[in-house]
Amino acid sequence: MPEQLEPADTTAAGPDFAGTLSRVGAEVLETMFFDEALPAPCEHGWIASAASVRLAFEGSHCGVFLLSVAPEVAQSITPAFLGIEPEEVTEGQSSQVLLELANILCGSILSHLWPDSDLNLGGPELIQVEGPIEDALHECFRLTEGMLSVSIRVRGAEPD
Repeated sequence: MPEQLEPADTTAAGPDFAGTLSRVGAEVLETMFFDEALPAPCEHGWIASAASVRLAFEGSHCGVFLLSVAPEVAQSITPAFLGIEPEEVTEGQSSQVLLELANILCGSILSHLWPDSDLNLGGPELIQVEGPIEDALHECFRLTEGMLSVSIRVRGAEPD
């Protein structure tokens, strides 16, 4: 189990940390799945039934990223990403698409926040959670099929 992360001062990331999460998250989702992703009010009751992916990162900034995807969204994004018919999707393919989506979202957000940083992403892992990461920057998105949630919590630089 990773160590408990303390919330970081997100002003170090730049003046628009939350805006970057919202903008880059929507851009990645729209580019990957050809579906408009709109920031949405956060109502997290759906997350307990969602597929979630946790991804740790370290280097010049350390922290954890969490992606939660409503079941209906997971069913629709996999065939869109793979270019196959929905009835052809296997559970393994759906899981792999969610893991890849977490890698892409996390990497894109971190690259926009700290373009000159030295960051390493850990391996993404499928997990079940009840809600977003506490004390984290968070955004919910509404896609045509349902909800998707992104949380990111950072702490200072990696210890030497």
